[in-house]
Amino acid sequence: MPSKDWQAVHILIGYAICAGVLVAFHGTAVLRQLARGRALFVLLGGTGFFLLFWYYGRMDSWDHAWDPHVPLDASWRPLYSFVYFSLCAVFFRLLLPFLGARLALGLPPAALGLSARRNPHPPAVHRVGWVYLALFLGVLPFVVYASGTQPFQDKYPLCHEMISPEGGIALSHFLVYEAFYLLIFVSGESFWRGFLAFGTERDLGLYGLCFMVVPYVTSHFGKPLPETLGAIATGMVLGLLALKHRSVWLGVAIHYAIAVSTDLFVIAQAGRVIYAG
Repeated sequence: MPSKDWQAVHILIGYAICAGVLVAFHGTAVLRQLARGRALFVLLGGTGFFLLFWYYGRMDSWDHAWDPHVPLDASWRPLYSFVYFSLCAVFFRLLLPFLGARLALGLPPAALGLSARRNPHPPAVHRVGWVYLALFLGVLPFVVYASGTQPFQDKYPLCHEMISPEGGIALSHFLVYEAFYLLIFVSGESFWRGFLAFGTERDLGLYGLCFMVVPYVTSHFGKPLPETLGAIATGMVLGLLALKHRSVWLGVAIHYAIAVSTDLFVIAQAGRVIYAG
């Protein structure tokens, strides 16, 4: 997969393609509208926050900067890099973007998908829980199959450090890991489907989903190729559903359910064991 050092270039290329599509269908006037509107702030700010997280908030950043200073015998050391990753995700993808939207644009969290009831625009559809459930059940067979393949077993669970050389995982470590894993999806859906999709909706409409999907897909670089390619459809579908019912929370639920299922199926099919401890 592409090097993380080229992440900004990949995003700019993707944005250029999206802008080209806009011009092809709507002429250059749409670019002037984009430059004057809220969407430009959201895209530039969102890209900046994402790149800060990408370069300084991931597990390898912890490994390079902080791990050498942690005592070797610390019982929770295997989780430190993942906890750092999770907390940085909340900081760069939730706290900073939503604070910026509030201060610079006057947008409350509800306007960016964190509360459907308080969103200034009423939902276009109601009772969409069954749609998310159907999506989860439709994806589950692919999760079961992929969990038995080597690329997925090499990648998951993301916190590989908690797996002993014999393939054992302490239950206490696993539960804490999954709790912080939830924060990854709360911050992620708030950022991708909330800040970026809702934030660009007024100026770009559904075209904003295309711009949102660009960094969303690049955030999957380094994961198994089927998952990276699948992120294109996943991002578009979850973004459309969030805009239609004005909330990101069901997106959090389905994303987290798939992630936990992937971890459990990988552990089972790779012959690993979760033990009391």
